[in-house]
Amino acid sequence: MGPGESCIGVDLAAQPRRTSIARVEWGDRPTVTDVSSSADDDTIVDWCEGAGAIGIDAPFGWPSAFVELVSRHHRGEPGDVGDSESLRLRMTDKVVWEATGKQPLSVSTDKIGIVAFRCARLLDRLRGPALDRSGADGVYEVYPGGALARWGLPSRGYKHGDAAPEVRGRIVRALEPHVAFGAWEAALVASDDDLDAVVSALIAGLAATGRTAPPDSAHAPVAAREGWIHVPSGPLGA
Repeated sequence: MGPGESCIGVDLAAQPRRTSIARVEWGDRPTVTDVSSSADDDTIVDWCEGAGAIGIDAPFGWPSAFVELVSRHHRGEPGDVGDSESLRLRMTDKVVWEATGKQPLSVSTDKIGIVAFRCARLLDRLRGPALDRSGADGVYEVYPGGALARWGLPSRGYKHGDAAPEVRGRIVRALEPHVAFGAWEAALVASDDDLDAVVSALIAGLAATGRTAPPDSAHAPVAAREGWIHVPSGPLGA
């Protein structure tokens, strides 16, 4: 991906009304060129057409142990249930938790699973069922909270509560030397969904230019099925 190409970031929710989408023009100083709230699937697909990189804040898959247990149980076959952590957390969840101190929500036991249903439909429309969910096909699973933690920025308290707008303002001010927000700065302070969409687009750009940690050869086969969360591999200044 080169300068001038667009990165799309999607803060996916179960319903369009809480889904925000952002377009960032890549370059030495990425530029936010558009942000929209209440994005339905058709809107997301339209925006992603021709994009250099796409970052979606939603789980791309389920833990393999969970899928195997549910499939076996559905068929009425006996077998070991396994340990709860392997059923709750994907490999990438554990890797990101260890790297950033932020534990992603469990796609198999938390409400984020409802968002994953929508994400699965969306990924089929964007790249088809053969999509490599590790990011090898240019569509990246991202985690804005993990990226903020890696950059040393507030990763808690920016979504809910009376102080959340002030925390979002601190995040935007810290990013401003590195990102041109233009007319969208106020919207990002006002909405955590819009801010997460922009951060998702930034992570996608970093992933496409080799500045996130991809799965190693041992992790790649599992990541292609379960998904792989991309977080920045370096500090904010890099």
